[in-house]
Amino acid sequence: AIWNSCNTCNVIVLNQVDLPVDFDSTNINYALVDFGGNTSNIETDPLGGTNQVCKVIKSNTAQTWAGTTIGGSTGFVNAVPFATGATTMRMRVYSQDAGTTIRMKVEDPANGAISVETDAVTTTSNAWETLNFNFANQAAGTAPLNYANNYQKLSVFFNFGIDGATAGTKTYYFDDVQFGGNV
Repeated sequence: AIWNSCNTCNVIVLNQVDLPVDFDSTNINYALVDFGGNTSNIETDPLGGTNQVCKVIKSNTAQTWAGTTIGGSTGFVNAVPFATGATTMRMRVYSQDAGTTIRMKVEDPANGAISVETDAVTTTSNAWETLNFNFANQAAGTAPLNYANNYQKLSVFFNFGIDGATAGTKTYYFDDVQFGGNV
């Protein structure tokens, strides 16, 4: 072998994730980051077909605030385009239980203190449903939406406020995260 004799290197460069997120593209780095006792990965929809979704397992040792961030430390290519009258995001979710609180948080990747959080609650069990997250209605004790801020990073918290020791290990799925939705 001769040093530096390689003519081509089969390096695949993945694109940074941006909204909308559907987990189906093979050329996007979704950069999932778990914290607080979550484990997530991308896999085929459990209800069949070839659709790719994010599977999240909140372990029996998970914290109340266990979650998953999309896009790693840098977040999305572009900031979420919040504006007056345009404050919602929607996401398809699959939960084992109806009545599960799901929190969505957006923040500035350069300053985690700049954030806004909001909740939605599942209404069905063991089936897909689309939930709307209205950031104009921030979660109690969290900062309000400020249109001047850069919200480029998104995290999802399943069964927010309930620890794994209380709930036991639970499996959730999410897909089709996008800006806009019904209020």
